[in-house]
Amino acid sequence: MDDLADLAGFSKFHFARLFKQFSNMSCYDYLTQKRIAHAERLLIKPDISITEVAMQSGFNSLSTFNRIFKAAKNCTPSEYKNLNYKAKKQKRG
Repeated sequence: MDDLADLAGFSKFHFARLFKQFSNMSCYDYLTQKRIAHAERLLIKPDISITEVAMQSGFNSLSTFNRIFKAAKNCTPSEYKNLNYKAKKQKRG
């Protein structure tokens, strides 16, 4: 958020207030939403591990990723990956 505020030419606090005013969500919530969406795209790939997905999606730890993903999607990243794998398998055959 510091970098975004600098790019916009505002203090971090003013930028955060304006961001929330115009987007109806905090910068943190927006960023988390984007990270989870990116993780979802990566989780459907069979050759990438959950840890790699977490790191490539901007999470600093696997436990944080698991907790936030479960809160957002009502399932763990592993469950999401398995559900998508099974769905693809059923479509094929």
